[in-house]
Amino acid sequence: MRALIFSTHTGGGHDAAARAIQQALEAYGVETRIMDCVAFGGAWLSRVVSDGYVKLVQHYPDGFGKMYHIGEVISTPRMKSPIYLMNSAYAFRMVKEITDFGTDMIICTHLFGGQSVTHLRKHGQYKGFFAMVMTDYTFMPFLEDIRPDVLCVSHRAMMKECREKGLPEGILMPFGIPVSPDCNPCTDRAAAKRKVGIDPATPHVLLVGGSMGAGNLPGIVARLMPSLPGNARLTLVCGSNTAAKEQAEKLLSHDRRAQVLGRVTPLYDLMAAADVLITKSGGLTTTEAMTIGTPMVIVHPIRGCETENATFFERMGLALYARSLDELPEKTSRLLSSQEARERMIATQHREIDPECSMHFAAYLVEKTRQRMED
Repeated sequence: MRALIFSTHTGGGHDAAARAIQQALEAYGVETRIMDCVAFGGAWLSRVVSDGYVKLVQHYPDGFGKMYHIGEVISTPRMKSPIYLMNSAYAFRMVKEITDFGTDMIICTHLFGGQSVTHLRKHGQYKGFFAMVMTDYTFMPFLEDIRPDVLCVSHRAMMKECREKGLPEGILMPFGIPVSPDCNPCTDRAAAKRKVGIDPATPHVLLVGGSMGAGNLPGIVARLMPSLPGNARLTLVCGSNTAAKEQAEKLLSHDRRAQVLGRVTPLYDLMAAADVLITKSGGLTTTEAMTIGTPMVIVHPIRGCETENATFFERMGLALYARSLDELPEKTSRLLSSQEARERMIATQHREIDPECSMHFAAYLVEKTRQRMED
């Protein structure tokens, strides 16, 4: 059995979900290949989409929010979107790869790939099993363009909204957001701290801006550090944002409580060693943290899907949401100073997030694809 997984390099989350599904499928003996769906439109298009997204969220995150809002306004199940038309235009170039690989199933972790494969299905150019994966805790604009055999819904609480958007009940399966099978619940925080060189008695705060280091990390550090206890430790992970890393290093050069890191992949060990994680609310980073069981404070989410994620987490008791830098020190201190509050949040995370999501989803894909092949 063979599976193609289509992702797109807009942030690290879609690729991380693709790799998680690949790991899970390969555990069931499925040969898999991950591909950038936009690259079928040309290497130049892939670069424009990837680089453009990174620059937008790093330097003008409100711009992404405005685009997202426009998408919400014009998104409708009654007609295909302009984005669908763009991604259907190069879909025919996928056919040779699909055929040559002997593809039995396609899984898409990004809207663009889902639209392309929907177009191929509509025109009879792909007849295998087709799955779409939600990577946020909200219904993205234009998701209703896609007609897969199954939609892996991010949380059961999202089922109602999916139905209201016109998606057929029969395709909705609330497995959750797939994370790597290597991402496991933390059972010993003290041991996790020792593993990364931190004394178990030291309060540890982890600050992450996603793979791109988005969210004004130096500004967060400047606002946060005066409120942290003298015996606390801050680990700042800047991802690919070298400018933020350089600014933070200068800012923290005389503060021995802090260490500044660049890109760290995966973050599992640091998350397990953190008493509190401060992060924007990307779907994959937060799901990994909740799978591990790490109390979270959300700050500076990118307007659009991430602000929707943050509101969802707050409502469900999965994280605290600091809507401004002024709120951040108090919310961080509240979690850091109360073991009871942290344990309560972790218990909620473990209740709401399935740590075996990727394996359960892979088992479902294998079963349904085998049934399709036997029909």
